[in-house]
Amino acid sequence: MKKNIFITATNTDIGKTYATLKLIKQIYKAGLKPGVFKPIETGVSSVAHDGSLLLETCSLYNQNFKKIPIEKIVPYRYPLPAAPFCAKEESKIEINRILEAYREIEAVCDIVLIEGAGGLMVPIEENFFMIDFIRLFDAKTLLVTSDKLGCINDTLLSLDMLKRYNADFIWCVNLRDKEDFEIKTLPFYKKYFGKVLYLQEDIKEIVSLLITDGNSDRYPS
Repeated sequence: MKKNIFITATNTDIGKTYATLKLIKQIYKAGLKPGVFKPIETGVSSVAHDGSLLLETCSLYNQNFKKIPIEKIVPYRYPLPAAPFCAKEESKIEINRILEAYREIEAVCDIVLIEGAGGLMVPIEENFFMIDFIRLFDAKTLLVTSDKLGCINDTLLSLDMLKRYNADFIWCVNLRDKEDFEIKTLPFYKKYFGKVLYLQEDIKEIVSLLITDGNSDRYPS
């Protein structure tokens, strides 16, 4: 069984937090204790909105999280809504600080859901990108993709990057406009992939795939 799951997306505002919230509930239904971790959140004024929502929800399904402060769930928080490399300005993001917070979370759950920021190639430091969290945490990855016009290009580029990185991953669509998606995007996906997983309809199968060891061999090259 996979211990860590990294949730990423094709870009910002695609549905990573929404997906993580659904994963929390389904993992609990599967008889496991969920945990959440968002190493970096930008666009934070006084409260880390995404991190606080993750913590609040996870606390409903894992009582251990009622004792964990938001500073551990989101160790780095910046006011500028930008890539961490830009949002941190002259400060440095210490990987050891992130790992220390992660270890405290890991100790009180069965699976840690680690939510990224933006897409795979969002820079954290000059030579460290969001995709590098996959290896850092030895995580299986869920790529959340959009249903909007242009999503085919974004999805294929992200999948190609994950395959080049030798990541163990699955992907799904955050379906918000089914009618538009079925006309403008689904015909290609059905021809190219055969099967498409939807966040809203297939969450049980998504969790099953994520917590089981396996790779992305079923995706065309």
